[in-house]
Parts: sequence; structure tokens; C-alpha cells
Amino acid sequence: MAKASRTSRQAPKRAAKATDSPNEPVVQPAETDSPEVRSAADAVRRAKLELEKAQNLYAEVRQEAVERLEKVRQTTVGDVIDGTLEIVRKRPTVGLGVAALIGFFLGRLFRR
Repeated sequence: MAKASRTSRQAPKRAAKATDSPNEPVVQPAETDSPEVRSAADAVRRAKLELEKAQNLYAEVRQEAVERLEKVRQTTVGDVIDGTLEIVRKRPTVGLGVAALIGFFLGRLFRR
């Protein structure tokens, strides 16, 4: 009970100190010995690490998307046609199959 009373008297001082200097810890090292506080601190550290990993992954994915979008913007119709012709030369059966499928769907689309 005495500890609670002492802590409640120190709370306003600690709150004022926390707003004056946000980089200094409000809790003294002797008070962090409880397992609950250590567990919460570990959870916060793990969450911080996970957040940093997620931020790094987001930055990588974003950069990759920007690069791909720039590549698509620079692509012309002639480049697409040349790429298609190159694929058909390498694999003529695949080209024939794709042409048949496109013809089938276009026939279904325009028949109605």
C-alpha cells in the first residue's frame, strides 16, 4: 500500500518530466524488474522489428512497381508486336492455340 501511495504521488512529477524530455525514460530501471513490464517491452521491440521489416518490404515492392510502370510507359505498339512475333517463331504451336482461342472468343462475341 505504501508503494502505491508513493507511486501515485510521483505520477504527476513523472508526467511533467515525460512531456519536458520525451527521450528520457519515465520509468526507473528498478521499476522494470516485473515480468509484466519486461514482457510488454519485449512485445514492443518485436512489433518494432516487424514494422521495420514491413516498411522495407513495402519500399522494395513500391520501387519494383515504379520500375515496371516506367517500362510499360516506354513500350510501344511495335514493341508488343515484335515480342509477339518472336514468341510465335519460338513456339508456333502455342501461337496457333492462342490464335484459335482468340478467334473463338471473338466469334462468340460478335455473333450475337
